[in-house]
Amino acid sequence: MSRKIAIIGSGPTAAYTLKYLIGSAERLEIRIFESGRRAGPGMPYSRRFNTPQVLANIASIEIPPLTRTLVDWLDSLSDSRLDTLRIARADIAERGFYPRVVLGDYFADEFEALCRRAEWAGHGVSVLTEHRVADIVPLKTGFRIVSQSPQGGSRWRADAVVVATGHRQKATQEAPYLYRSPYPLKKLALGEVRSAAIIGSSLSGIDAALTLAARYGRFEDSGSRMTYAPLSDRPLRIVLTSRKGLLPEADFYYPIPEEPLDIFSEAAIEKLVAAGKTGLLSRAMRLFRAQLLQDDPAFFAELGLTRFTPEGLHRAYFARRERSDLFVATQANLAEARRNHRARRTVMWRYTLMRAHEMFSLVLPYLTDKDLRRFHETLKPVFADAYGCVPHASIAKLLALRRSGVLAVVALGDRGRLVRRDGAFCLEGLGKEERFETLIDARGQQAMTLHDLGFASLAEAVEDGDPYRQSPRSRSDGDFRLNLKPGLSGQIYCVSLPLLLRRHPFAQGLVSSDSFGKAVAEGLLRSGSSVRLGPRGRSRMAQESRIPA
Repeated sequence: MSRKIAIIGSGPTAAYTLKYLIGSAERLEIRIFESGRRAGPGMPYSRRFNTPQVLANIASIEIPPLTRTLVDWLDSLSDSRLDTLRIARADIAERGFYPRVVLGDYFADEFEALCRRAEWAGHGVSVLTEHRVADIVPLKTGFRIVSQSPQGGSRWRADAVVVATGHRQKATQEAPYLYRSPYPLKKLALGEVRSAAIIGSSLSGIDAALTLAARYGRFEDSGSRMTYAPLSDRPLRIVLTSRKGLLPEADFYYPIPEEPLDIFSEAAIEKLVAAGKTGLLSRAMRLFRAQLLQDDPAFFAELGLTRFTPEGLHRAYFARRERSDLFVATQANLAEARRNHRARRTVMWRYTLMRAHEMFSLVLPYLTDKDLRRFHETLKPVFADAYGCVPHASIAKLLALRRSGVLAVVALGDRGRLVRRDGAFCLEGLGKEERFETLIDARGQQAMTLHDLGFASLAEAVEDGDPYRQSPRSRSDGDFRLNLKPGLSGQIYCVSLPLLLRRHPFAQGLVSSDSFGKAVAEGLLRSGSSVRLGPRGRSRMAQESRIPA
């Protein structure tokens, strides 16, 4: 009899899990539950949530292939379909950046291709769209999956479960012109007073700003400079707000595949973890310091640190960012990034920080609660800022909005706040008060618990409130298996993004989706997994955690 596996969700992480599962010689019956109408894209790349103007912040070469690469898929499309996607065949490139809806179409097509490949291999795969899983009930042997669809409720008995639900957004529009999330982007609109305050100045905030700009104006790219003009005479005002008032920097060049770090390495992390969790963060910082000093001594000296602590690095790193005029620095950074891409030149400190965050990903499951809080408060925003860059075209559009007088970025600091008063949203505490008709909360996905996800029976059955915490003395297989109470089936694996974010804050990204999918599949197909937890490449969606910068 075939083993029955339920996969909850059908976004990229589910797709990569399916890719690795169907290589099994054991015959599997896989049932995939998707709450939306289309399997494959997930929320980040769905046409329902995005507009064609919004670029994904991951180059095509960085996307792990499913049955083929993104470039190969694009090359296979007809000229008419490429025209529909607004892509010129001559512009298809390995390091190209494409709209998110294009990646969504790629994942949808590849999901279908994986299902066909599974059938050829003798597996049974059924995809149930518009089926929302209401509960996952652990049993002594297996699980009961309770779902709802337009046709009514249903139950299915599974031997094993993979929870691969992605982003969870609040109800978009809570009141007129109050958006608790910028998604779906196509629903964002302004009223008679064309003014919007956006909370968050990272990727989601930029998505919202550029979407509104495209709705009420037009960008023109002459080749040498991007310009913007509103479609009407009514003034348009968009203000991005965040704690530090910074913007992400432009995508930087680095070699692919990455070169491994030689001091702050995986082997060194193994030894640190084996020595115990006491002082683990401080010991990791010593290795990180040595690596950064070796790789970019000039940058290390510029930081001016006498003690290389998480708090000290946070202060020094952002102090150098805050010393410059934001938009002057943004223009200079874009010009430098373009030169470096043409010359294939790498800025070493950025490259080192990018790889170092992957090493810290291996440490985080073992940290004490106190050190984990320190990491989230200090190092996480540093890493997210250092490598969480955006496509050059997106930066050029922000600069065009600034030159046209439409865009401003405000640092809230500790005093600034947005409050609702007399039918408007008021920015106060920074001197002169400014009023906005529209408020958009674009701070991104927040960490959640199993109870928050709505799987009440599963939440009650899980033994540990911190399911991804690991101990050096009893190290798990790294396959994301949940530990349930005694007497219940143990074949349940959870790679739900909101749940991962506490111990795996850099989980947002397609490279991570591939890594997680492989680990889960190996865990399902044998007793343990040798796949390590950290992402094996640049987590290009990591900045969507969006600690206000």
